[in-house]
Amino acid sequence: MTFMTSAFRPFGIDFFCLGRKFLVYNLVDRNLKVKYRRSAAGILWTLLSPMAVASIYFFVFKIILNVQVPHYLAFILSGILAWTFFAQTVLEGMESITSNWGLASKVPVPLQVFPFVGTVTNLVNFVLALPVIFAACLFSGVELGLSLLLLPFYIVLLFLITYSFALILAVFMVYFRDLKHAGGLIMQIWFYGTPVVYDESLIPESYRWILWANPLGQVFSGLHKLLVHGEWPSAAALGASALWAAVFVLAALGVQRSMGHELVEKL
Repeated sequence: MTFMTSAFRPFGIDFFCLGRKFLVYNLVDRNLKVKYRRSAAGILWTLLSPMAVASIYFFVFKIILNVQVPHYLAFILSGILAWTFFAQTVLEGMESITSNWGLASKVPVPLQVFPFVGTVTNLVNFVLALPVIFAACLFSGVELGLSLLLLPFYIVLLFLITYSFALILAVFMVYFRDLKHAGGLIMQIWFYGTPVVYDESLIPESYRWILWANPLGQVFSGLHKLLVHGEWPSAAALGASALWAAVFVLAALGVQRSMGHELVEKL
């Protein structure tokens, strides 16, 4: 009973699992080792799969459709790798609580640990892919400037949105198991509504508001400005990205505090 009470305490007490650093480290280490166990390419699959997808989009949009976006190789690779981090983490994270119920019922583990560990694991993979993005930038002739100093800020914002959304869906998943089937559709629609493989300049002026309404719109536009165009994002774009991250964090805290104590009955 002590384990159960501890596992289902209000989540907001330790949202970022700061009190469970040793547990988080070991679970992340386990995930990285298990994911590519007995795989010849190992962790290289983290790069090979998104790069293959990026190559397909490059061929379709640049070669066939002749999309006029400067340094498109670097543009599309940076977008696909960042999107892969987000989408993969969310889709895996929404099942993280239900799939780890056996462990949570035996060990006093706060449930936010599971989506947090998944987010950190995929963040490690994304950070390891950054040298590939930089190499593509140099190969494409991108002149990286001081604006690149903002890259850690955007990675943190992307992390906060991703972790918070994964956590919200993980809690909802306990109550609505159909989310498992709807998740892929949600990600597909969101993908095409986000400037991942196309530049915001290609969006008609009358529809530019979508970028501001999309929580990831200004985040991806900002990443492309830093990595491909060597430009500083506007103060408004920075503020909008930070605001959306704050909204997601507060929403995740609210969902956890209001629903966390009921999860034991639903699971």
